[in-house]
Amino acid sequence: MTSYVSKLEQTVAGWLKTVPHLPVSGQHWLAENIWWITLVSAIISSISVLFAVVGLFSIISVLSSIAVYSYAIGYTYTGWAVVTAVVALLFLALSTIVLWVAVKPLQLKTKKGWTLLFITLLIETASVVVNSVLSLSPFGIVSGLIFGAIGIAIGAYFLFEIRGQFAHQTKAAAKKA
Repeated sequence: MTSYVSKLEQTVAGWLKTVPHLPVSGQHWLAENIWWITLVSAIISSISVLFAVVGLFSIISVLSSIAVYSYAIGYTYTGWAVVTAVVALLFLALSTIVLWVAVKPLQLKTKKGWTLLFITLLIETASVVVNSVLSLSPFGIVSGLIFGAIGIAIGAYFLFEIRGQFAHQTKAAAKKA
């Protein structure tokens, strides 16, 4: 898996090689502060997971309502809503866990922290594609992919702007710093 992530990293780095770059001071500031930005993102994502679980239970309660069974369209739509909500919740929970794990390595400015953020970007990319397709609507698929791609591209740009700030460190080198 690590070699696959490394190959994807090299591919994306090649795509972003020719784009305009942030000033060095901006790259340095972002690299120094990415750990607390990730911490805030992890907290917000955790709250979102809780709200998504509550929303999922609300959908399930509607599904179990006797009134819904009298309308075939409502039954089918609500059943599909449960499926899409569960898939979205799984992607959100997975990316939240990876964000929480990334905070400490980012604070230490190790390559592992940056790689965990890259893995989060890959999870979010898969989430955009899967959730867009699960919308089962041509407009939903196209708009989901377009806006998702814009968000992923912006995230990838900033992530790769700080890539050089995170170096492989041994435990001894990390203790000296």
